[in-house]
Amino acid sequence: ARLARRALQRRRRHRRRAHGQMPRSVDMFTFDNHSSLAHRVRRAREEDDDSIENLAKYIEPPEMLTTTWHKAAALTFWAVNFYLWFAVIGKAFVPLGLYFTALVKSVFITNLSDEYGPHAEQAGIVVMIYAWLLSAIFIYPTYCVFGPSVWLRNAFLVYIGWYLILDRRAPASGKRFIPLFRRLPFWRVLSEYFPVRLHVMSRKLDPAGNYLFGYHPHGIIGVGALLTFATEATGFSCAFPGLDLRLLTLSLNFKFPFTREVLLALGINAVSKESVITNLTRQPGASCAIVIGGAAEALDAKAGSATLTLARRKGFVKMALQTGASLVPVFAYGENAIFDQTIYPEDSRRRRFQLYCKQLIGVTPPAFYGRSLSKGLWRRLFGEVGVLPKREPIEVVVGQPIAVPRISSPSTEIIDEYHKKYCDALKDLYETHRRAFHKLNRGHSSDDLLSDVLSRRDRLRAMQFR
Repeated sequence: ARLARRALQRRRRHRRRAHGQMPRSVDMFTFDNHSSLAHRVRRAREEDDDSIENLAKYIEPPEMLTTTWHKAAALTFWAVNFYLWFAVIGKAFVPLGLYFTALVKSVFITNLSDEYGPHAEQAGIVVMIYAWLLSAIFIYPTYCVFGPSVWLRNAFLVYIGWYLILDRRAPASGKRFIPLFRRLPFWRVLSEYFPVRLHVMSRKLDPAGNYLFGYHPHGIIGVGALLTFATEATGFSCAFPGLDLRLLTLSLNFKFPFTREVLLALGINAVSKESVITNLTRQPGASCAIVIGGAAEALDAKAGSATLTLARRKGFVKMALQTGASLVPVFAYGENAIFDQTIYPEDSRRRRFQLYCKQLIGVTPPAFYGRSLSKGLWRRLFGEVGVLPKREPIEVVVGQPIAVPRISSPSTEIIDEYHKKYCDALKDLYETHRRAFHKLNRGHSSDDLLSDVLSRRDRLRAMQFR
């Protein structure tokens, strides 16, 4: 009865906010006086707020309006993909295609009068991204090779040969970046699905300096890193104007046709020694972001945990020393919470298989799962478990830069010294915001009730390095 009463209160607040009758605030919630949660909330409100001055400051993201042209482009994209899937699979695809079209229709026609309209649009964007990834990897190449057009087949084969032979160094060059791709409004809609928010300790990064941002944790797929460093959805350029940043990812991702072009347009490059050195020395302000833990850290992704693969990862420190780039620790609270996974014991066969796959292809196959759509057919048939990420907020906190001298051939002692400084700064950043997690400014979000924030804070565990 208490849960039903709270659900009714939440729906009423949503309606009142929609009509402008209630300001948005993280503190809005009514509690049963006998609830232990109510006691925790009252205690949190009574705490001394002096520590707020030491917390990272919330960055208001830029306004990215979705126009009719954007919706028309999305509809055209979906229609073309529907045709290609039909051409490859045949009539058997039609029922499935119509079902997924119903799931994404809110992207083209958003009902703002419905309190769930924006949420439906956000979920539709996630479904469209899944559809694009599957299409780019399986459907586009299949249609180009086995489709009816000989001209298209020859052009596709020429394209494959070009990027494997002549264009193989592009992912390490920092070139082919198209800023417009980062400002497309659907990135903002996608970031609001979780939502992803940016907080910074200092906005005084010299635009003429070079910086190496270390992102933690990896999570299952590093959503926070993508939306923070490869799009303008969270306002990174507003926080650090003048920086020309590249997000670095696995070189394997640039082996797939079509997807590599999108990654390059977003300013995403391969994470290799050549790429890091190039992207830190291209010009004043040239910087890069690396998810330090990589695929190995994905196997430890669990809600509330902060087990980082960092103890023996020192190559990024060495390259920062060689280029004189400052090290900037970044931690994303909630990155590990958007998916669940089965974590196998270290000595189990399945764990050894996962580690073997990492050594073989650089990617681990975590046994992860997420959620299904609230009103979807899948939930009616199979329950809440699905493939969509959970709606868990991701708070990306950027720490203070660590000045690093430029040494062409740093010794092991120097590397260890700055590696320790980085680890200490990262742990201090994490612990400071873990204790005061409920005090972070969340931009007056209506989806973050203080009770939920306190529950997430209580799940956070102490940081560990592996």
